[in-house]
Amino acid sequence: MKRITIITMQLHTPGGIERFISTISSILSEDYEVQIIANYGRKDMSLAFPLPKNIRTTFLTPIQPEEISMKSILLGFKWHKIPAELKRRCQINITQRKAFRKCLKDLETDYIITERSHYNKIVSKYYHGTAIKIATDHNYHQNNHKYIADLLKSIKDFDYLVLSTKELNDYYSTRTKTKCVFIPNPLASIPTKKSPLNNNNIVTVGRLVPEKDYSLLIDAMSFVHKKAPDAHLTIVGDGKEEANLKKQIKASGLEKVVTMTGWLPQTDIAKHYYSSSLFISTSKTEAFGLALAEAMSYGLPCLALSRASGARAQITKETGVLINTSNPSIIAKQILYLLENPNILKQYQLNINKTILKYSPEAIKHSWLKILH
Repeated sequence: MKRITIITMQLHTPGGIERFISTISSILSEDYEVQIIANYGRKDMSLAFPLPKNIRTTFLTPIQPEEISMKSILLGFKWHKIPAELKRRCQINITQRKAFRKCLKDLETDYIITERSHYNKIVSKYYHGTAIKIATDHNYHQNNHKYIADLLKSIKDFDYLVLSTKELNDYYSTRTKTKCVFIPNPLASIPTKKSPLNNNNIVTVGRLVPEKDYSLLIDAMSFVHKKAPDAHLTIVGDGKEEANLKKQIKASGLEKVVTMTGWLPQTDIAKHYYSSSLFISTSKTEAFGLALAEAMSYGLPCLALSRASGARAQITKETGVLINTSNPSIIAKQILYLLENPNILKQYQLNINKTILKYSPEAIKHSWLKILH
């Protein structure tokens, strides 16, 4: 049986990349011997997403990079902390590279899959075997020339670059000699049960970070509530913006209109999908947006802002609504229109059920097997 090695940052904190790693490794482990090498973590820590028992995990170092930004130190005028912070970062970097050098020196595998340019560089520097090297990228470049140049430089000696949307695939194909392949991110499964779409409940799922722009959605709900008092928004997820969003909800008098659940296991997230009639994404940027595909797999029509690449890739006029504005009152009008027209939501659901299988484990596995020759 051929061997696949997947290299990632960590497996303990729930996020889009961690879910991708869990799902794709589970899919491929049916035909390959799969091992995951994680930069950070420990065996005694729980995984964010479950893995089959036949997948071997290796954690190179227990050191976790603390979220201390140099910007926060400078803005806080804590100049005395700069030398210690620089020393700490340098030590983490040295520890990382020593662990990778030792791990990759004698690595026996047939394929290496990475999930960001940082690990592309490490593989290029420390791995000298004959494995086929496959890079994946999970961010939309936002025309950031530094990001684009860094990614392209990191994959120079890689065999493939796998992109989750056709837009990204077309973009990078003209800029690198590395073979670019379009393969969407997989869903762990496609539920047979679908939402009945029989209420005014709205749901959104994701990390509570600035790029998700949940504050915009909360502003829109202020307008929605005035016209549809029974409309309710549930925000599922945790993150550094949690305190700010709770303050905004309270200041807007929306404590009974908007609920924040924090992090939830998948079984509980599914309950919110089933009890809602609309999924909304206000992301500023997103390469794929796995939550969108997941919501649609439960039969939920989606409304999203067209500024996010992932939304443009997944939502069509037959399956949902893309809005080319970040004006909360206009977003609210579209939300109200959909909630007031359940027949339109039902038609979206019928169309979604016909197209969602392209994200199924079976479909994605078939695409991956084409390059795992």
